[in-house]
Amino acid sequence: MLIKHLIFAASFCVVHAYFTLPGKCPADVQLQQEFRLADFFGKWYQAYHYSSDEQQQNNCSVLELQTKPSGIYLNQSRIDRGLFHRYSIAKLEIPSNLEDAAKLNVKFFFENAPRRLRIRRYPFSVLATNYQYYATVYTCQYSPLTDKHFIYIWILSRNPILNDVSKELATKPLSQLGIDVTKIKKDDLTRCTPKYYEDSQTEPMTFRYPVPV
Repeated sequence: MLIKHLIFAASFCVVHAYFTLPGKCPADVQLQQEFRLADFFGKWYQAYHYSSDEQQQNNCSVLELQTKPSGIYLNQSRIDRGLFHRYSIAKLEIPSNLEDAAKLNVKFFFENAPRRLRIRRYPFSVLATNYQYYATVYTCQYSPLTDKHFIYIWILSRNPILNDVSKELATKPLSQLGIDVTKIKKDDLTRCTPKYYEDSQTEPMTFRYPVPV
């Protein structure tokens, strides 16, 4: 019984640290209209990002859509703490309705994890993109345990450097989420050469909690 209480207390502390915004995730968020997944394929560099808990534990992130016989997958590679090159691969869950085309959930599968943590699903929505230069991707998770939510925003670029015009267009949708544009962080491209490489995929830090809470 004591062990269970300790595990619950540890889990509560983790959730409390990550989920910092009061209430549920924003409702009626306007996503990219007439989103075309085929044009979104290829490599995207994270030029800027926003994390509502203000933690910055990864940098130099690259997102890439890949086609496999079993479906479409998202490969997210990054440099953790300036030292470790790591990656996470998730299967894309494509909406059946065209109206929800920009609402792309991702599903991670971790074979060696405990049974209840092997499959993990997270929202992955495209707020805006012109497919050639910029894209703004949004995820939000809600914790009933604390009645708070967590938001992560990717400001993506087809090139490592995002021009000012594209940045302005990419950050424009953030006002509907109540996000102060001055709080987005620019990726530090001087720390993109890691000392160590990971051979197996790891939990992405952009999705804060692996189970419903």
